[in-house]
Amino acid sequence: MQVRYAVAGLAITGLVLAVAGCGSSDDKAAEGPGVAVAAETTPAPDRVTVHRPGFIDTSISAFDVPAWPGPHPTEFLRPNPPSGESGEIVGNQAAATYSASLDNPDALWNVGGTVEWLVVDPLR
Repeated sequence: MQVRYAVAGLAITGLVLAVAGCGSSDDKAAEGPGVAVAAETTPAPDRVTVHRPGFIDTSISAFDVPAWPGPHPTEFLRPNPPSGESGEIVGNQAAATYSASLDNPDALWNVGGTVEWLVVDPLR
């Protein structure tokens, strides 16, 4: 009989904790000694590599994709056999391009009214 009462007591205790909650009342992470709060921002790199794997034929309008934030691809892309092109962007333009790429997972950009596939990778 004692085992049944112990199981029932644990079940009731769990129910009380679940209903009452066991966190801070303002739904914020607790801070204090020995508690580290992780930063949610990713630092923007000062160098990025941009790859244009190839040209794409799409029915997507250039107005349906974000404007390319970096310099025109013809300014920095060079052939990268066996296919496509690659190049580097540095400095503030690299940081701006990288930040914009985080919000554009499809890597399709409006470059002067044309949809282009430009993949941005950070260099550290």
